[in-house]
Amino acid sequence: MVSLTRFSLRFPLSTLIALAIVSAALAWGLPRLKSEVGYRAFLGHDHPAVVRLDAFAERFVGGIPIVAVWSCRESAACRDVFDPESLAMAQAVTHQLEAVPGVRRVDSPATSALVVPQEIGLPQVRRLAPGGEPARDLDALSTRALEDPLWVGQIVSADGLAGAVIVHLESSQGNLATRVVAALELALAPFETRGFRFHLVGGPVEFVVAGEELATGTARVIPIMVALVAVVIVALFGSFAAAALALASMGVAVLWTFGAMAWLGWAQNSLTQALAPLVLVIGICNAIHVLAAYASRPQTADTRIERETVLLEVADDVGPACAMTTLTTAAGFASFAISGLESIARFGGLASFGVASAWLLCFTLLPQLLVRVPPGRLQGLNATRAWQRGATALASVGSRHAGIVLAGTAAVIAVCGVGLTRLRVDATFEDLYGSDSRVVRWARFVSENLRKPDTLEIGLTPPDGVAASAPQVLATLAALQDDLTSVEGLGRALSIVAPVRSLHRMLYHSELGFSPSDENAERTAALFRMMRRQDRSAFAMFVDEQAGMLRVSVESEKAPQDRLRRMLAQVQTLAALRVPAGWGVTLTGPLQVVHEMVDEIRTTQLRSFALAGVIVFALVTIYFRSLWLSAMAMVPTLLPVLVTLGALGLAGIALDVGGAMVAAVVLGLAVDDAIHLLVQVQRARLRGAGPSEAVGEAVRRVGRAIVTTSLALALGFFALALVPWQSVANFGLISTLAILCALISTLLVLPALVVAVDRLRGNSRSEPA
Repeated sequence: MVSLTRFSLRFPLSTLIALAIVSAALAWGLPRLKSEVGYRAFLGHDHPAVVRLDAFAERFVGGIPIVAVWSCRESAACRDVFDPESLAMAQAVTHQLEAVPGVRRVDSPATSALVVPQEIGLPQVRRLAPGGEPARDLDALSTRALEDPLWVGQIVSADGLAGAVIVHLESSQGNLATRVVAALELALAPFETRGFRFHLVGGPVEFVVAGEELATGTARVIPIMVALVAVVIVALFGSFAAAALALASMGVAVLWTFGAMAWLGWAQNSLTQALAPLVLVIGICNAIHVLAAYASRPQTADTRIERETVLLEVADDVGPACAMTTLTTAAGFASFAISGLESIARFGGLASFGVASAWLLCFTLLPQLLVRVPPGRLQGLNATRAWQRGATALASVGSRHAGIVLAGTAAVIAVCGVGLTRLRVDATFEDLYGSDSRVVRWARFVSENLRKPDTLEIGLTPPDGVAASAPQVLATLAALQDDLTSVEGLGRALSIVAPVRSLHRMLYHSELGFSPSDENAERTAALFRMMRRQDRSAFAMFVDEQAGMLRVSVESEKAPQDRLRRMLAQVQTLAALRVPAGWGVTLTGPLQVVHEMVDEIRTTQLRSFALAGVIVFALVTIYFRSLWLSAMAMVPTLLPVLVTLGALGLAGIALDVGGAMVAAVVLGLAVDDAIHLLVQVQRARLRGAGPSEAVGEAVRRVGRAIVTTSLALALGFFALALVPWQSVANFGLISTLAILCALISTLLVLPALVVAVDRLRGNSRSEPA
């Protein structure tokens, strides 16, 4: 760090030119930065869940639906779904969306096929608004629609007061979702001005609409976060210049991070929305340590040469510790690389790069700015020394009453350890997006007025040589459907069985039998042929004749993760019991994909925390070259995580997908204060100070920076509580509590450990630790 700072100060023009070139090169890539939403953006294009979903969407029309629901209960624009106004709206919207690339099919009350029995001859396929005009026998057709199993609960409610336009996408490609949602909103807009109110559901809607809410919320939070960090720096340094210089340096680090993302060809997603505030707040910690050390030097450094000398002393004093804390923080983020979710792995890599960039700028760009500012300009208010007396007093309690403090800490660990065993990672739909999100309100409306808002898709493949129309195949589908409806949280199950039964009743005025007789086999085969001729697209929604696969589509509520896990386990058990040996069974659909996504997040949290802990301990041990010091550093590092998560467990509060990532992140941050304090304690001991005296001297040297960085981090993370996504807000709140707990642990528990370890090892007052 001294060499880096010396080069920067000795060759200021070359350094600034080099930094400008790097900044310009990375900024040049920013126009290439794209945004992506959807399952692919979060899980990765090659994730098994995404591959299965896209394969399913390719086989069956309607694998990935977007649904726009309206109700005539809440609107004066229509009497019911079948009145001319509703049908004209549905026909116009359908026509407009069918022209959008990537849309496989659009269903609506106006345009979907309706099989109608005839007094003489075979049933006919009719539409309620052919060519956009209501059919002459609309009343009779409407009555028939409310009896059709493919209509009720799908595109019309049982009472005919709610309807839906269902847009089927050909894949989970993120840009397709964005394009179709935009086209859908454009198509619906003229009818909203006429009094219709629409409620959109479906996985693509959630990612697009909720993602826009997150992006807007994050854009609003960043200025607030910058202001809060600036307030902390000004309050504890008494200098506006200190805040301006630190924030300017970190702004460059943020630019570098997003420029690197652009050149790597990585798209922005909902997770990377948090990158800018995180890099800004975490990166500024090293800047604060540099500023604090610089401000504490003699105020007589008036010439540039004198200030350069002071800055070199600062680099030698805090530089090694800053390098180590940067490594530990980067390790916490880098541990996300083991995640099976591409977005989390990339987020960890980018955050590590951002933190490293911030460190580099602290010892290159920041010295270039500071050399123009006398140290005295950075400590304008003597009143800011009042907090230091408080920090010194807290550390004094820890060192003077080490036994009591450590006993109390052990009791806290024991209690929180019990809470940790009770901690659950369980995400509800409302926990993820927040109860005020439009997607949450829409899903609630659709559930109350039409159908359950989520879908589980099951693909069944009979053995080779067994026709999809065989009675035993239909019997298996019918039995599985009946069993699935008994699973808590699941709703109606649909397959080719429903329209086959309905068509059989029209033709033969009796229920279809599934006994494996030749007569039944011929009859079901004939029914399949008739359905294929009448509406091949509707037939293809349930049967993939080329692959020999049949589809069962099951409605589902937006279940919390624990209930969802039990629900899917029951489905797999039922499939194992009902589906004969030799059949292929595939689970997919939005419900299954979300389940795998949340499970991957939980797995990432556990593995990344363990990996980060090992890496951080190894780095600290190498740095201090002492197992005693590294073990002491890990206590105030792990304690905040244990206390925060343990308290949540005791309170019965489950972690959601955002809170589950706290442990690994806080682990890398919490160790920073311990490292800075122990470095100064070690130096004081080497000068002959006793343990208590060394603690006091260490707090006087780096206490202001420790308190400032902790408060800046806490307020910065707390600002995330203003983000509309509840999961991101929870991440910010839990991180804030953990960081404040880390500060108290560093100033209270760590001094007690220093004294206790010194006594345990039998050191004398003048013997170094």
